[in-house]
Amino acid sequence: MDTIKSSTIQDNTQSEDNLHTFKPYDPQLSVPVSEGQRVVKCLYKTNMKTGKAAGENSYIVVPEGHLDESVMINNAAMLAPYMSAYLQSVEDGIIKEFHKGGGKGFSDTFLSLAKILEHLDSAGQGSRLNKEKIGNWFGSEVQDKLIVAFADKLGITGREPTEEETEKLVSITEVYKAKFESLASGKTCYKKEDAEVLQKALEVTQTLDTSLGIRFYNRLESMKTVVANDLLMSL
Repeated sequence: MDTIKSSTIQDNTQSEDNLHTFKPYDPQLSVPVSEGQRVVKCLYKTNMKTGKAAGENSYIVVPEGHLDESVMINNAAMLAPYMSAYLQSVEDGIIKEFHKGGGKGFSDTFLSLAKILEHLDSAGQGSRLNKEKIGNWFGSEVQDKLIVAFADKLGITGREPTEEETEKLVSITEVYKAKFESLASGKTCYKKEDAEVLQKALEVTQTLDTSLGIRFYNRLESMKTVVANDLLMSL
C-alpha cells in the first residue's frame, strides 16, 4: 500500500494548536495571510425563489505545506493517475471550446501538455502564482546564477567587478526578473525572440528541474506556437 512520503496523516481537528475556525467573509476587507498559509472562501448564492442561501459567506485560513509543490513532486507516482484524469477533463474542455467555435477536426499536434497548462494559467487555475512568489523563486534559484553567466559573457572573471559593472549586472537581472514576474498573469504573451531569451535563461541557470522552471519553459514554448499561428493567419 502506498504511503504519503511527506508526513504521517493525522487528525488535528481536536488539537488547539492547529485549530482553524470559520469567520464571516466580507469582500470589502482583506484577509491577512502568513507565509505558508492560504485562504479558503465558502461563498453561497441566494436562491431567487426562497430568498435564502445554503450557508453564510465565510472564510478559513489553512496551512498549505501538505500541498506544496515539493510534496507533489515527492509523491508524483501516487498522484499520476489522478492528475492524468484531471488533465484529460481539462483537455475535454479545450476540445469542446474548439468545436463550439466551429472547428471541424484537428491533428495530433493540436493536443499537448503545454497547451493544457497554458489553458489553466489563462483561466486562473494555476497554482495561484503572483509576482511575490515568482520573485522569491527568481531570487533563490535564478538571480545569482544569471549574474555569474552574464559576468562571464562580459569578461568579468577572476576578479571582483567594479561598482559600475555590479550595477550593470543587477540591472540586467532585474529586467529578467520583471519578465518572469509578468508571467503571473495568464494574459502575458511574449514575442518568439523574447520567449527564447527567457528559455535560454532557464537553461543557463539550470532551473528546468524546478517546478516553476519547467512550467515557465512550457508556457514560453506555447507562446512561440501562438505567435507562429498568428503570423500564418496574417498572410
